[in-house]
Amino acid sequence: MIFRVSSLARARMGLIARRNASSQVPATSALNSFASGWYKAFGASTVSYAAFLTVGVIAAELATNGLTDMLWEMNNSGRTYAQVDWSRFDVIDDDDDDDDDDDDDDDDE
Repeated sequence: MIFRVSSLARARMGLIARRNASSQVPATSALNSFASGWYKAFGASTVSYAAFLTVGVIAAELATNGLTDMLWEMNNSGRTYAQVDWSRFDVIDDDDDDDDDDDDDDDDE
């Protein structure tokens, strides 16, 4: 039995073929080669993909932590515990009074 394809069906197939042809990315594009290389290195197995995610999350956390600390130090310069000059709060001892008290104790004997 011979199937006949109507002209409407042929036009529809041609439209679909043109639509698919225009959306294809050339094999030599930089994005395609990058994605292909990334997939070969990290996406081909579950273990390598999980390791990629783990390392990526830890690296992002370290970068975020460093950036947050830098911004905090810039905005609170001179007001943090590590930056306070604690020598301003030292109590000045009067050593002469202590020596006099010791001398008084010696006289009693």
